[in-house]
Amino acid sequence: MGSVFVIQGILIYIYGFDHNPPHIHVRSGTDNFSITIKNRIIEGVARSKTVSIINQFMDEHEDELMELWEKAQKGETIKKIR
Repeated sequence: MGSVFVIQGILIYIYGFDHNPPHIHVRSGTDNFSITIKNRIIEGVARSKTVSIINQFMDEHEDELMELWEKAQKGETIKKIR
């Protein structure tokens, strides 16, 4: 699966058939972490600046991210958020 969004050089991924709870994967430089969509629990290596950018993005796109998560878990094709 390719990235579903790129913001300020930060790559955001959602993988099909991934484990619950719903989450996104984030990669940027030395940052490589996952963050749950609803509770914002982080696993991995994350700088505070990257987390701040991602949290703002998630605030604005939470419903879209959940829709993409649900599609990916069904094996449906998902498109990049614009």
